[in-house]
Amino acid sequence: MKNRSLVIVGVIVTLLAGILNGQVPVEIRAASASAVTGWRQMSSPGGNPLWVAPDIRLTSADIARAEARKLPDGGPAVAIVLTDAGAKKMAELSAAQSDKPIALLLDGQVIWAPIVRGAIGKEAVLTGGKGGLTQQQVDRLLASFKR
Repeated sequence: MKNRSLVIVGVIVTLLAGILNGQVPVEIRAASASAVTGWRQMSSPGGNPLWVAPDIRLTSADIARAEARKLPDGGPAVAIVLTDAGAKKMAELSAAQSDKPIALLLDGQVIWAPIVRGAIGKEAVLTGGKGGLTQQQVDRLLASFKR
């Protein structure tokens, strides 16, 4: 019983430390532009309604490496390399969401909801789409990927 209490306390401390340090995990979930029963309605970065699946398909733990990049127009972006397990999850998600959006959540808010146009492999660049990511979002993403 004592060991179990220590594990629970350790988990709580780890979660609180992550929240206090601004390192809430990134979540990647299936999404839809139209209502889906059981899914949560949220706003896309453009302000349009977006329904987001309750199950988290990938998290920060699925990211092996991340680094800041600059887009050709000078805007900020984040390049990521997924773990092998993360790449498998992303392949499954991108196949299931072909021509549909996926939602990238940071701090519980959708910051990007790209339409999947093809298979997503082991590497990707998070650009934030048409409006782009802010430098603050890039910094928060990079902080959340650190393990």
